[in-house]
Amino acid sequence: MRLVVHRGFMRQRRRTARLMVLTGLLGLFASFPLTLQTQLIVLAYAVLIVGFILFNTGMQQLAKWGRSPRPDEILDQHLRRLNDRYTLIHYPQIPGFAPEHVLVYPGGLVVLTTRLVFGGVRVENNRWRRLGRRWLALFNLAGPPLGNPTLENQRQQEALKQFLESRQLPGADLIDGMIVFVHPQVQLEVISSDLTVVRGDELLAAVRDLGTEALLHNKQREEIIAALSEGEEVEGPISIPSRDPNARRAEV
Repeated sequence: MRLVVHRGFMRQRRRTARLMVLTGLLGLFASFPLTLQTQLIVLAYAVLIVGFILFNTGMQQLAKWGRSPRPDEILDQHLRRLNDRYTLIHYPQIPGFAPEHVLVYPGGLVVLTTRLVFGGVRVENNRWRRLGRRWLALFNLAGPPLGNPTLENQRQQEALKQFLESRQLPGADLIDGMIVFVHPQVQLEVISSDLTVVRGDELLAAVRDLGTEALLHNKQREEIIAALSEGEEVEGPISIPSRDPNARRAEV
């Protein structure tokens, strides 16, 4: 499999997350002396609330962009056995609700929406909910937010479609989506969903089930990949070995 990674975008997100945490902390600390002045009590609570939101959001973003392995690295590991007709592009810089991960293969394009949540998760009629751990969520101890991966993926597909059409590139009618839960301690209950929902260890089989019919020829795929690779500090497309070299060293 080949990879394209927008390193510059990732570094920018890490810097932004650190800035949000720092600003949030300053807001939290600044709110305390303000509470001692009765005439400033409203301002104190406003600073406290804004500081808490910034700190909380920044910590979530730091967990996403600073952890190892990151979601993009987990996807790489699960899909590395694919051949070079498959190219996985991380964080393409396109207008709108840009997808974070796009797989380009002979049959079209797949938008991969990842989630790092753990524990029980249920989806029914595209409605998502976490099972248990509600009291933990109040204190942000239940991990990253779940949100609605279906809606997010659909918006990402639409943004990708509009981008391809604006560039007069092929593949706009060959876009599919998958939702991938990459945390090893997640239990999925898929009652009904418009999109394929898998755990990380099920992703390779799900991609192979898409088939190998060549609806996009090599030149067309390269045109799409080149457009999705535009940006600063972009690495790739590069081929990665089908087997993790770290796993080989561990066996020795």
